[in-house]
Amino acid sequence: MMNDYKDFNRVLRSALVGEERSKVKVLDMLEPLIRSSIKSYCPVFSEFEDLYSDGRAVVLSCIEDFDNKRSFLKYVKSSLKYYYLNTYKYLLNVNSDVHEVASDDEEDSLNIFNSIDAGVDIEGDFLERERLGILKKAIDSLTPRQETVIRLFFYERLGLCDIANFLGISKWTVVNLKRNAIKNMRDYISCYYK
Repeated sequence: MMNDYKDFNRVLRSALVGEERSKVKVLDMLEPLIRSSIKSYCPVFSEFEDLYSDGRAVVLSCIEDFDNKRSFLKYVKSSLKYYYLNTYKYLLNVNSDVHEVASDDEEDSLNIFNSIDAGVDIEGDFLERERLGILKKAIDSLTPRQETVIRLFFYERLGLCDIANFLGISKWTVVNLKRNAIKNMRDYISCYYK
Protein backbone atom coordinates (compact mmCIF):
# COMPACT_ATOMS: atom_id res chain seq x y z
CA MET A 1 0.00 0.00 0.00
CA MET A 2 2.84 2.38 0.86
CA ASN A 3 4.45 1.77 -2.55
CA ASP A 4 1.13 2.61 -4.24
CA TYR A 5 1.06 5.91 -2.34
CA LYS A 6 4.67 6.73 -3.26
CA ASP A 7 4.01 5.77 -6.88
CA PHE A 8 0.92 7.98 -6.95
CA ASN A 9 2.84 10.94 -5.51
CA ARG A 10 5.65 10.46 -8.05
CA VAL A 11 3.18 10.39 -10.95
CA LEU A 12 1.24 13.32 -9.49
CA ARG A 13 4.37 15.48 -9.26
CA SER A 14 5.03 14.84 -12.96
CA ALA A 15 1.41 15.62 -13.85
CA LEU A 16 1.50 18.88 -11.89
CA VAL A 17 4.40 20.13 -13.98
CA GLY A 18 2.46 19.40 -17.15
CA GLU A 19 3.61 15.97 -18.32
CA GLU A 20 0.69 14.65 -20.37
CA ARG A 21 1.39 10.92 -19.87
CA SER A 22 1.43 11.44 -16.11
CA LYS A 23 -1.91 13.25 -16.27
CA VAL A 24 -3.40 10.24 -18.05
CA LYS A 25 -1.88 7.91 -15.45
CA VAL A 26 -3.33 10.02 -12.59
CA LEU A 27 -6.73 9.79 -14.29
CA ASP A 28 -6.40 6.01 -14.48
CA MET A 29 -5.28 5.78 -10.84
CA LEU A 30 -8.25 7.88 -9.71
CA GLU A 31 -10.82 5.92 -11.73
CA PRO A 32 -12.20 4.16 -8.59
CA LEU A 33 -12.66 7.56 -6.91
CA ILE A 34 -14.55 8.92 -9.91
CA ARG A 35 -16.81 5.86 -10.03
CA SER A 36 -17.53 5.92 -6.29
CA SER A 37 -18.26 9.67 -6.44
CA ILE A 38 -20.84 9.06 -9.18
CA LYS A 39 -22.43 6.29 -7.11
CA SER A 40 -22.50 8.44 -3.96
CA TYR A 41 -23.46 11.87 -5.28
CA CYS A 42 -25.09 11.49 -8.70
CA PRO A 43 -26.61 8.01 -9.04
CA VAL A 44 -28.20 8.53 -12.46
CA PHE A 45 -26.79 5.42 -14.07
CA SER A 46 -28.42 6.06 -17.44
CA GLU A 47 -25.99 9.00 -17.71
CA PHE A 48 -22.98 7.09 -16.37
CA GLU A 49 -20.71 7.47 -19.42
CA ASP A 50 -21.21 11.24 -19.54
CA LEU A 51 -20.80 11.54 -15.77
CA TYR A 52 -17.59 9.49 -15.93
CA SER A 53 -16.19 11.70 -18.72
CA ASP A 54 -17.13 14.80 -16.73
CA GLY A 55 -15.39 13.36 -13.66
CA ARG A 56 -12.19 12.89 -15.65
CA ALA A 57 -12.47 16.53 -16.78
CA VAL A 58 -12.90 17.63 -13.13
CA VAL A 59 -9.73 15.70 -12.16
CA LEU A 60 -7.80 17.33 -15.02
CA SER A 61 -9.06 20.73 -13.87
CA CYS A 62 -7.87 19.92 -10.35
CA ILE A 63 -4.41 19.06 -11.71
CA GLU A 64 -4.28 22.43 -13.50
CA ASP A 65 -5.53 24.45 -10.51
CA PHE A 66 -3.81 22.64 -7.63
CA ASP A 67 -1.86 25.00 -5.37
CA ASN A 68 0.12 22.45 -3.26
CA LYS A 69 -1.24 23.94 -0.02
CA ARG A 70 -3.42 20.96 0.87
CA SER A 71 -3.90 17.30 0.07
CA PHE A 72 -4.44 16.74 -3.63
CA LEU A 73 -6.74 13.79 -2.99
CA LYS A 74 -8.94 15.82 -0.61
CA TYR A 75 -9.09 18.58 -3.22
CA VAL A 76 -10.15 16.11 -5.93
CA LYS A 77 -12.70 14.40 -3.66
CA SER A 78 -14.24 17.74 -2.74
CA SER A 79 -14.32 18.92 -6.36
CA LEU A 80 -15.94 15.69 -7.56
CA LYS A 81 -18.46 15.79 -4.72
CA TYR A 82 -19.61 19.34 -5.46
CA TYR A 83 -19.64 18.77 -9.20
CA TYR A 84 -21.74 15.61 -8.95
CA LEU A 85 -24.11 17.09 -6.36
CA ASN A 86 -24.74 20.06 -8.65
CA THR A 87 -25.14 17.78 -11.66
CA TYR A 88 -27.57 15.58 -9.74
CA LYS A 89 -29.59 18.65 -8.76
CA TYR A 90 -29.65 19.74 -12.41
CA LEU A 91 -30.70 16.30 -13.62
CA LEU A 92 -33.48 16.15 -11.01
CA ASN A 93 -34.77 19.54 -12.21
CA VAL A 94 -34.63 18.45 -15.85
CA ASN A 95 -36.50 15.24 -15.04
CA SER A 96 -39.13 17.11 -13.02
CA ASP A 97 -39.60 19.56 -15.92
CA VAL A 98 -40.14 16.60 -18.27
CA HIS A 99 -42.73 15.12 -15.90
CA GLU A 100 -44.56 18.47 -15.64
CA VAL A 101 -44.95 18.51 -19.44
CA ALA A 102 -46.55 15.05 -19.42
CA SER A 103 -50.22 14.87 -20.33
CA ASP A 104 -52.96 13.96 -17.82
CA ASP A 105 -53.00 10.36 -19.06
CA GLU A 106 -49.25 10.08 -18.61
CA GLU A 107 -49.46 11.65 -15.14
CA ASP A 108 -51.95 9.00 -14.07
CA SER A 109 -49.49 6.30 -15.06
CA LEU A 110 -46.66 8.01 -13.15
CA ASN A 111 -48.21 7.68 -9.72
CA ILE A 112 -46.28 6.76 -6.60
CA PHE A 113 -47.31 3.10 -6.69
CA ASN A 114 -45.69 2.63 -10.09
CA SER A 115 -42.52 4.23 -8.73
CA ILE A 116 -42.45 1.86 -5.77
CA ASP A 117 -42.93 -1.14 -8.04
CA ALA A 118 -40.12 0.08 -10.30
CA GLY A 119 -37.63 -0.10 -7.42
CA VAL A 120 -37.19 3.67 -7.06
CA ASP A 121 -35.48 4.64 -3.81
CA ILE A 122 -37.99 7.25 -2.61
CA GLU A 123 -36.37 7.67 0.79
CA GLY A 124 -32.89 8.01 -0.74
CA ASP A 125 -34.16 10.54 -3.28
CA PHE A 126 -35.81 12.52 -0.50
CA LEU A 127 -32.62 12.55 1.59
CA GLU A 128 -30.58 13.57 -1.45
CA ARG A 129 -32.94 16.45 -2.20
CA GLU A 130 -32.69 17.51 1.44
CA ARG A 131 -28.86 17.49 1.19
CA LEU A 132 -29.02 19.52 -2.02
CA GLY A 133 -31.34 22.00 -0.31
CA ILE A 134 -28.82 22.41 2.50
CA LEU A 135 -26.04 22.89 -0.05
CA LYS A 136 -28.10 25.58 -1.81
CA LYS A 137 -28.68 27.36 1.51
CA ALA A 138 -24.94 27.14 2.24
CA ILE A 139 -24.17 28.75 -1.13
CA ASP A 140 -26.83 31.41 -0.51
CA SER A 141 -25.16 32.25 2.83
CA LEU A 142 -21.93 33.33 1.10
CA THR A 143 -20.96 36.89 0.30
CA PRO A 144 -21.78 37.90 -3.28
CA ARG A 145 -18.11 37.68 -4.36
CA GLN A 146 -17.63 34.28 -2.74
CA GLU A 147 -20.82 32.98 -4.35
CA THR A 148 -19.71 34.26 -7.75
CA VAL A 149 -16.33 32.53 -7.45
CA ILE A 150 -17.93 29.26 -6.31
CA ARG A 151 -20.48 29.31 -9.14
CA LEU A 152 -17.85 30.14 -11.77
CA PHE A 153 -15.48 27.47 -10.47
CA PHE A 154 -17.88 24.59 -9.83
CA TYR A 155 -20.80 25.33 -12.17
CA GLU A 156 -19.04 26.95 -15.11
CA ARG A 157 -15.79 25.02 -14.45
CA LEU A 158 -13.60 28.03 -15.08
CA GLY A 159 -10.00 27.88 -13.87
CA LEU A 160 -8.72 30.21 -11.18
CA CYS A 161 -6.87 32.41 -13.70
CA ASP A 162 -9.97 32.62 -15.91
CA ILE A 163 -12.09 33.68 -12.93
CA ALA A 164 -9.49 36.29 -11.97
CA ASN A 165 -9.50 37.70 -15.50
CA PHE A 166 -13.29 37.64 -15.68
CA LEU A 167 -13.69 39.47 -12.34
CA GLY A 168 -10.68 41.77 -12.85
CA ILE A 169 -8.95 40.64 -9.65
CA SER A 170 -5.75 38.73 -8.88
CA LYS A 171 -5.54 34.94 -8.95
CA TRP A 172 -4.63 34.89 -5.26
CA THR A 173 -7.73 36.91 -4.40
CA VAL A 174 -9.76 34.26 -6.23
CA VAL A 175 -7.92 31.50 -4.34
CA ASN A 176 -8.66 33.22 -1.01
CA LEU A 177 -12.30 33.84 -1.91
CA LYS A 178 -12.74 30.21 -2.93
CA ARG A 179 -10.97 28.88 0.18
CA ASN A 180 -13.03 31.12 2.50
CA ALA A 181 -16.25 30.26 0.67
CA ILE A 182 -15.66 26.52 1.04
CA LYS A 183 -14.79 26.98 4.74
CA ASN A 184 -17.96 29.04 5.27
CA MET A 185 -20.05 26.44 3.47
CA ARG A 186 -18.57 23.63 5.56
CA ASP A 187 -19.24 25.62 8.74
CA TYR A 188 -22.82 26.30 7.64
CA ILE A 189 -23.45 22.65 6.81
CA SER A 190 -21.86 21.37 10.03
CA CYS A 191 -24.02 23.79 12.08
CA TYR A 192 -27.07 22.52 10.22
CA TYR A 193 -26.40 18.94 11.30
CA LYS A 194 -25.75 19.76 14.98
